[in-house]
Amino acid sequence: MSERWPGGYIKPIPPTPAGPFQDGAASGVWTMDQVAYWTKQGLWPTAGNVAQFGLFGGGQNSGGSEVNIIDRVVIASTGDATDFGDLLFTIRESSACGSDVRGIFGGGIGAAGSGNVIQYVTFASAGNSTDFGDLLNARNQLAACSNYVRGIFGGGNSLTSDNVIQYITIASTGNSIDFGDLSAGRLEPAACSSSTRGVFGGGRNPTNVIDYVTIASSGNATDFGDLTVARQALASSSSDTRGLFGGGIASSTNQNVIDYITIASVGNATDFGDLTAARSELASCASSTRSLFAGGTTGSVSNVIDYVTIASTGNATDFGDLTVARKGLATAACSSAASAVQPTPTSSAMAFFGGGVAGASNIAQTSVEYVNIDTTGNSYLFGDLTLARKALAGCGSSTRGVFGGGSNGQETVLYNVIDYITLSTFGKGTDFGDLSATNLYPSSCSSNTRGLFCGGYVSAYVNTINYITIASAGNATDFGDLLGVAGYTAACSSSTVGVIGGGFTGPGLATQNVIQYVTIASTGNATDFGDLSNKPYRLAACSSSTRGLFMGGLTFDPSVTRFNVIEYITIASAGNATDFGDLTSVCLSLTATSSTTRGLAAGGSDASGVLNVIQYVTIASTGNATDFGDLASVINELASTSNCHGGL
Repeated sequence: MSERWPGGYIKPIPPTPAGPFQDGAASGVWTMDQVAYWTKQGLWPTAGNVAQFGLFGGGQNSGGSEVNIIDRVVIASTGDATDFGDLLFTIRESSACGSDVRGIFGGGIGAAGSGNVIQYVTFASAGNSTDFGDLLNARNQLAACSNYVRGIFGGGNSLTSDNVIQYITIASTGNSIDFGDLSAGRLEPAACSSSTRGVFGGGRNPTNVIDYVTIASSGNATDFGDLTVARQALASSSSDTRGLFGGGIASSTNQNVIDYITIASVGNATDFGDLTAARSELASCASSTRSLFAGGTTGSVSNVIDYVTIASTGNATDFGDLTVARKGLATAACSSAASAVQPTPTSSAMAFFGGGVAGASNIAQTSVEYVNIDTTGNSYLFGDLTLARKALAGCGSSTRGVFGGGSNGQETVLYNVIDYITLSTFGKGTDFGDLSATNLYPSSCSSNTRGLFCGGYVSAYVNTINYITIASAGNATDFGDLLGVAGYTAACSSSTVGVIGGGFTGPGLATQNVIQYVTIASTGNATDFGDLSNKPYRLAACSSSTRGLFMGGLTFDPSVTRFNVIEYITIASAGNATDFGDLTSVCLSLTATSSTTRGLAAGGSDASGVLNVIQYVTIASTGNATDFGDLASVINELASTSNCHGGL
């Protein structure tokens, strides 16, 4: 659109703005009417609306040499790639993933010593990559995917066809950790993800196998279905709901086929459309709406970038060109618009669930998940503990969550580790210090300043109470003793009083109904408070500032009985517990935490097996628990805390 300005001195014919992003071009002289027009069209640059862009790193050029180039494209527009920076090495056949903040490149082959290297870039700052850590071993021809918190690397060539899956916490740096195994070892697969699932498809031989993992839960991959065409050296990307697999090679023939899957369900892939040309050894990245396929070989090395709209089906359209034609990018592409993006934990009422053991696998977990207590819904992955473990205890302040003790999945190794998370920041936990001894199944409660770890099993059941100052990292200090030795107790608190209930006293399968309390700000031995109506252990507890709730558990007295019972106490007044209502099922080895109004119970197991259920009650009233949502995976023997529990 053009317009003559008053006086006829300026006769602008400004170009169409490049897009609504804060760095979108809108050069020229504009009237307010023109600005309003292009704003209505969704094309006027807006401060704070950061362009979602994709990066393509490494590869092998037409001369057969590896490159370290990182190209950048704005996914919402079309056009040729521009230079972003360089990788640490000239490299090909690496893999990439990321959050909306960081792009991660891992593995590959090229420069000496490059094969196990993980490196990262910060999307907001163009420049060269920085060392992140190392993969478990050197490998190339692997695939990677991610959600907002974790990056997952699967398969590849480490002298043999590898089935290893490993993971990193994207916001931190450090070496990868073993996650589990693909259904079979394979080279040149492709991977994509939602915020909860990672999906691996295809690979050398070639194969049509698709398998998946739950990103928040370590363990082996599960069969998903099949691609429409068995192929290797393909590429994949996704929105949060759909995954696309494009290109590849089958029986010495390059493919142009694009398949799609619905990530949340299992089943075979469906034909989506075709690339502009059949090619393999390409790379792909995506925003929430668009998927890009770049580079590769058609027989000749290609610089072509294609795009499709993920929510529809149809053939790809030309997007532009890479700065240098290259193949062997494998899946070395990532995006600031990763489907991984999820709500930021900024609510004043957040619950955090950490560690545990997934299903019947005996695989201890590092994952920490979170929910907004005031709403309902499924959990999101928050980050990771420093060490995978189950049968630990959690407590915290309004800013820090602290997790202590526990064991490996088989209970052959006990830990004294204490680590903490900063509740406003996704990422990996930080070492806090140590408990006075390795400790399996302690319980924990806290005020806003002190955390207490009570009882547990060392080499026998103990009556020890340790305390920490939550704001100051360091080893735990002796606080006093419980009334008797006990493990598998549950604890809750007001801002002044910590209350511990139930537990296993051993030997002889002895459990107890004892409720006892301590004054958190002082030190000293516990005092009798009253009794629970049953004698449970493996129970859970939470509280408002005035009421404490004890939930579920198991007893051997007088027979083996699981409980769905919820009981309550008034923390300021010693006395026996009173019936509150029931959990949704008889349940043990669950965890509980709260806001000042709601109590949440999560995970555990009942007669049907291990659960992923989150349920809630309103603490000030009485009544049965109501379904809240689900954890990312079935899990028990986990721990929890919140930024708004009764002790704060």
